[in-house]
Amino acid sequence: MNWTEVGKAKDLDLVRRAAAELDVNERDERGRTPLMLLLTNRLPVEAIRLLIEQGADLEAEDKLGDTALKKAVKFKQMEAIAELLKAGAKLDSPQGILATAWNMARPNKELADLLLGTTGAVRLTLTEEEEAILDDLLYEESQAVLCAKLSRLESPVLLHAVVNSYNWDDGPLPMLKVFKNPACVEITLLDMYELLDGDYWLEQIEAEIAGRPEGPEWRELAAGLKERLYNN
Repeated sequence: MNWTEVGKAKDLDLVRRAAAELDVNERDERGRTPLMLLLTNRLPVEAIRLLIEQGADLEAEDKLGDTALKKAVKFKQMEAIAELLKAGAKLDSPQGILATAWNMARPNKELADLLLGTTGAVRLTLTEEEEAILDDLLYEESQAVLCAKLSRLESPVLLHAVVNSYNWDDGPLPMLKVFKNPACVEITLLDMYELLDGDYWLEQIEAEIAGRPEGPEWRELAAGLKERLYNN
């Protein structure tokens, strides 16, 4: 009997026996723990609980840098996520928010919102009222009016939603307003830098910037984001 066989068998009684007889913290050739194997094979939450009760290491990382919590996210195991959090699995990462399980979960908003205790995380599912406000912002025809609204917006949730729904072909001015809004949080700034392709704008020579429509404004946004994110 070994953990690979136990995971593939998906038999709760076999898991119980293995938890009593085998090392619950051994590693396979990929650095995965038994807990990770059970999550990868989508065993029921009772099996996860058995290993936790036997002292499974919740913070062990495999060769991909995944923890048990990240495996649960990867395989969309909502009950397992709740069980791991209850057992004390850490939400934050020393490498910052981009290295967290919450960031990994972001394509699935419901899943990500289970991990909102992560430092710097933003709620991704919107209320009906927030959806209406977002639509009003995205379909505002006057850029001047939009910029004024974005300057006054006090919700980190809505600012994040605007950035990730914005048509970046509509120009840099609304995004400059978001950048300057004190309610804009780090993850939103990180998304802005990626969506903007900040490195591209910072690599261009001044003559090329000047010759591009709204080039100086795009460059200003990229430089401001880089300064705030990486030089503070």
